[in-house]
Amino acid sequence: MDITLINPPEQMRVWAGIPKAMAHGVYCFPPLGLMYIQASVEGRTPYTAEIYDPVVDNLDYPDFEAELKRLPLDLVGISAYTHSLPDVQMTINTVRKLNPNATIVLGGPHCAMFPDYAIQLQDADAITTGDGEDAFVEIVEAYNAGRSLEGIEGVWFKDKSGQIIKNRERKSTKSLDAYPWPDRSRVRYRDYYLPGTKAPLVTTAITSRGCPHSCPFCLTYKKQYRIRDIDNILDEMEHCLSLGITETHFIDDLFTPNSQWVLKFCDAVERRGLKFNWGYKTTIAGTTREQIRRCAETGCTKIHFGVESANNEGLDVWGKHCDTDDVHRVFKWCRDEGVRSVAYIMLAGPHERTMDEAIANVDEMLKLDAEYAVFAVFSPYPGTESFEDGAKKGLFAADCWDRMMKDPLCGVEVPACWEEHLSKDEILELLKIAHRKFYLRPKFVARAVSNLASPQEFKRLAGGALSILKLELLNARSRTAPV
Repeated sequence: MDITLINPPEQMRVWAGIPKAMAHGVYCFPPLGLMYIQASVEGRTPYTAEIYDPVVDNLDYPDFEAELKRLPLDLVGISAYTHSLPDVQMTINTVRKLNPNATIVLGGPHCAMFPDYAIQLQDADAITTGDGEDAFVEIVEAYNAGRSLEGIEGVWFKDKSGQIIKNRERKSTKSLDAYPWPDRSRVRYRDYYLPGTKAPLVTTAITSRGCPHSCPFCLTYKKQYRIRDIDNILDEMEHCLSLGITETHFIDDLFTPNSQWVLKFCDAVERRGLKFNWGYKTTIAGTTREQIRRCAETGCTKIHFGVESANNEGLDVWGKHCDTDDVHRVFKWCRDEGVRSVAYIMLAGPHERTMDEAIANVDEMLKLDAEYAVFAVFSPYPGTESFEDGAKKGLFAADCWDRMMKDPLCGVEVPACWEEHLSKDEILELLKIAHRKFYLRPKFVARAVSNLASPQEFKRLAGGALSILKLELLNARSRTAPV
């Protein structure tokens, strides 16, 4: 039996927040979800599962189809994110064209959050509605035995008549340590890259699933927040080091459940004598100077903060549970402790009523003196409080995402920005202004060049510079613009 796991191309994705022109060439993350599935299949069955990731080579669909012809397409798993649904549907169509008898299973965040829509996608045979590791292994066993998928918890499927069968929900595994972590030697680990990292070879990892917070703008899986055992995480880091990967960015929605856990993590890194660079994402609220200091002492080189706004009104709107004094204090601690800081800032939110107000937010953000900034246009995501508010105000059709999720190739327009106060042209210009103000400052250029640690880092910095140039060439009607 042949099992193929596919990360869909990024050719038709709904580019909300950050335009495709800026994203391509700046980062390319490993497909961790598929890698966890692969590890479970190969650890618990006698079969192998091959991952195919066309995103690494930025393949278009003719080339993607040509490559798929080389692969066995019997049992196929496809990773599904809501904003990538057009690419998911195109991937399904391509697989079905090449093998009409393929069994196609979807999994990932979209299936967990919107299962009723995911199972309706044309030519999808089944979906996993939560953690996919156990469910997909049982799918493999049923497929091999020629059995129906009926009774497999956490799996919805279409029977031979096309009727949708919803099996009982699978309880989430409380201990994430039960899942084997990804074997990066099974993918093209040398070809993945992240911005703002120092080491020649870098990767991503996760220490938890879910998120305990309920930010009004965020589209994330919130059913249950679970965190891995620290020794299990560090075993994975040792595996990465054995491959020559000396830097890891933890991409959890929230790496820091509390400061005490982070201090225990640092103590364990020190106790085991592990030497690797690492970074993580967190919030301002709850971050302490002791936490930053201990992280720096044990290899942390970069911390990403979801600041979202540099003024108190914005911090309140986004439910950040902190004020501007807290924000400035934390960024100063990073400078004092020698840790690179990254500020995530959302532009053109509902509280920014004029262009001057929006630019003033950017100017205030510059005072944080962050090492890097990630500017994104505020985009109302489906299923969030922000989307419901916009629909009530008549900014977009309340059912636009519903229609798109049912038929991703129908051409329905979904909102990529908030047009209550600023036009699309103004919002795109704001995005350009923010990047100019931050990245074209002599201080940023001098600091970035003086801190270069490797030829690979220089290449990543050059990729970032190219992305800013691409942004300048966009207009609001461009297919790859975020607005």
